[in-house]
Amino acid sequence: MIFPRYHQLDAIRKILADLKINHTSQNYLIEHSAGSGKTNTIAWLASRLVSLHDDENNNIFDNIIVMTDRVVVDRQLQNAILRLKEAAGVVKVMDDKCTSADLAAALSSNTKIVVTTIQKFPYVLDIIKDNGSNGPILKGKKFAVIIDEAHSSTAGKNMLAVSQTLSESGESDEDVQDILTNQIQKSGKQPNVSMFAFTATPKETTLRLFCRPDKNGDYVAFHLYSMKQAIEEGFILDVLANYTTYKTIYKLNKNIVDDPTIPANDAKRQIARYIDLHDDNITQRTKIIIEHFIQNVQKELINKNTNMSEAKAMVVTASRQAAVKYKQAFDKYIREHRINNIKTLVAFSGTVTIDGHDYTEASINGFSEENTAKEFDQPTYQILIVANKYQVGFDQPKLVAMYIMKKLHGVNAVQTLSRLNRVYYPYKKIPVVIDFVNDYKDIEKDFRPFYTATILANTINPQTIYRLNEKIDGYYILDPLDIDNANQILLKGQKNFRDKQHLAFYGQKVQSALTKGNLSVTDQKDFVKLLRHFCRYYEFLLQISMLEDLELQKKYNFIVYVLNYIDVGDDVYYDLTGKLSATDFIQENTGHYEVKHKISDPIVKLPVVEDTSFTEPTKKRLSEIIEEINSKTGANFDKDVVTKSLMQVKDIMLKNQDLKESAKNNSATDFELAYNEKTDDALIKGISQNKTFFTYLLNTPEVKKEVLGIFAAEVYKALKES
Repeated sequence: MIFPRYHQLDAIRKILADLKINHTSQNYLIEHSAGSGKTNTIAWLASRLVSLHDDENNNIFDNIIVMTDRVVVDRQLQNAILRLKEAAGVVKVMDDKCTSADLAAALSSNTKIVVTTIQKFPYVLDIIKDNGSNGPILKGKKFAVIIDEAHSSTAGKNMLAVSQTLSESGESDEDVQDILTNQIQKSGKQPNVSMFAFTATPKETTLRLFCRPDKNGDYVAFHLYSMKQAIEEGFILDVLANYTTYKTIYKLNKNIVDDPTIPANDAKRQIARYIDLHDDNITQRTKIIIEHFIQNVQKELINKNTNMSEAKAMVVTASRQAAVKYKQAFDKYIREHRINNIKTLVAFSGTVTIDGHDYTEASINGFSEENTAKEFDQPTYQILIVANKYQVGFDQPKLVAMYIMKKLHGVNAVQTLSRLNRVYYPYKKIPVVIDFVNDYKDIEKDFRPFYTATILANTINPQTIYRLNEKIDGYYILDPLDIDNANQILLKGQKNFRDKQHLAFYGQKVQSALTKGNLSVTDQKDFVKLLRHFCRYYEFLLQISMLEDLELQKKYNFIVYVLNYIDVGDDVYYDLTGKLSATDFIQENTGHYEVKHKISDPIVKLPVVEDTSFTEPTKKRLSEIIEEINSKTGANFDKDVVTKSLMQVKDIMLKNQDLKESAKNNSATDFELAYNEKTDDALIKGISQNKTFFTYLLNTPEVKKEVLGIFAAEVYKALKES
C-alpha cells in the first residue's frame, strides 16, 4: 500500500495551512471518493491536529474527536488511529463498554484523541450543563471534530447535540430569554469548534453545513479527490460499466367476491410486498442468479495455486423476510442441483418471524453476526444475502457481482453499488451488476453529482420557516399562552413533580384539541407532518445561520415536547392477505449496458420546503387496482385504468414547489419540460426504500412520458390559477 498518496498529502497540507490562518473559525468538507484511503487520511489528520500549534506556539485544539455512525468502519478507524498514536493516554476509544460518563471524562481530561460514534455523543448533553457543576468543565477548550461519512452523521438533532455540547457558552442565573438566546447561539458554528467532514457522496445539506461559498457564491468542498480521478488512476473500478437489467412480469388475480374500497397507497404497498415475497418470483430469480454466478462470476479471480475462484457476490434484498426466503431458496437450489462449490451467508439485524418460526442472522449462519464479515472472507462462502446491512462501509475486494432486488435511489444507490468498486490485486477484476428492479438510466443519473465535484448552487431562505409557522397557527391547535408557560418549565435546570404534571397537561391538551375537534384523521395527520417538518427545517436553519427569533425558539421547544403526546391513530387497515394470487411470472431481460463515457452533473440544490397542504388519499375498488397493476406489467394496457391509478402521482406533482414556480413564470410548452423532469421523482416518492415494487412506467420511459403527459395540461392550469 502506498501511503500517503498525493491527494492525502495535499489534503493534510492544505487543511493545516488553513488552520494556521483561521484557527477554529471554519469548518471543512473533504470530498474523497471510495478507494481514496479515507480511513488512513482521517487517522493521519487526527494525529497531526494533536500537535498543531499557532504562530505563538499555542495548541490550536485541545481535543480531537473522531465520530462515525458505522460500526464496521468505526473499528477500522479506531485501529488506524491507534497505529499512528501509540502513546498511552493519547487515544481513548469509546467501545461498547464505555458509558457517556466515560466519554465526558475523556473530554475533560488530557486525552488528546477520542474516538466515538455519533450515537454516543449526544448523551454528553445530560452531563455537561450549568458550566460544569454537574459534569466536567469544557469551557475554554477548543475542539476538532472529524466526522466520517458526513452525509449520514449530520442529520438534525445529532449535529445540534454536538454543537451544543462543545459550545463555550456557560449558563448562570439567566431568565428564560437569556437561555433561549444561548440555545440559538449554541446551535450554529461555534468559535471554539472546527468540524472536518469526510464523505464521497455529499448531500445538499452537508455541502451547506460544512462548505464556504466560492467567488461565484456556490458551496464546494475544501478538498476533492473525485470518483473520476480514482477510476482513472486505477484505485477503484467503474461499477456501471457492466450492468444488466430485468423486468418482472406477472398476472395478479382477486380471490374474493367482495370489491372493497381501500386506500390505493396501502393496497400498493401490500401488493408490492406480496409480489416481492412470492415463492415463484423468488424461485425464478434464484435460478437466474446462481446460473449467472456459475457461468460468469466463478470464472473471475482464479487463484493460480489452488485453481479455485475467489470471486464473491452480494444479493441485495428489500426486507429481512426477503433475505431469509432467498437464503432458503438459494440453499434449496444448491442442494437439489448438487452444487458443491457455492455456499451462502445471510446478513440482517434483529429477529424476523416467518410462518411461526423465528430467524436471526446468527441462527441461520451458525455463528455470531459479529463474525459474518470475517467468515464471508474465507474460501468457504461465495454469496452474501443482505437486507439493509453491509450496503455501506463494507470493504470486501473479492466482491465481483451484485444482484439487486431493492429500489435504490440517490446516495443510497451510489453507496450500495460502490461495494463492488474495490480493486483486488493482482487480479483484473470486472464488476458485474444484475438489477431486477431499477432502471440503468436512473442509476446512472444518481452517480452524476458525485463523478467529479459536487457543487451546491443555492441556499436556504429563512423566510420559509415563517411560512411554516403561519400554517401551524392556521390550525388553531397550539395555544400561545401554553407555549410561554411550558417554556418556563422546560428551561428549568431541575423539574419537580408539579412541573412534570404541568408539562403533561400541555401535551394532553394538544392531543385533545387535535383529535376531539372537527379535523378529519387525514387533517390530523397533515398537522403532525407539518409540526415535524417545522422542527426539521428549524434545526437545519439554526446550523447554517444565526437566526435569532425567541418566539420561534419557544415554539420549537414546545412542539418537540408535545410531539411525544400526539397520537392521531391510523386509517382503517384492510388486510389483503389471502385475497390475492399472482401467476405467470416471467423475468424478462431488458438490457445490457457497457457505457464507458460517464456524464458529470455536479450542480445540486437544496430542496425547497414542500407544500404541506395534503389531499384526501385516493381510494379505489380493489378490482381497479389489480387491473392497473396487470396493465403496468404487460397485460391489456388500458389508458383509463392507468389514469385512475396515477391520480396520486398527479397530486404529488401539484405539490411540487419547483413546478409551482415554473407554472407561474412560464408558458404551457416550457412548463411541460419541467414537468417531464419531475415525473421520476413523483413516481419514486411514494415507494418505500425497504419495499421492492417495480413499476412499468419507471422501466419504460417512452410509455411513462406518454401516460403522465395526460396530466401535464391539467397540472399546469391548476398551478397557474393557484
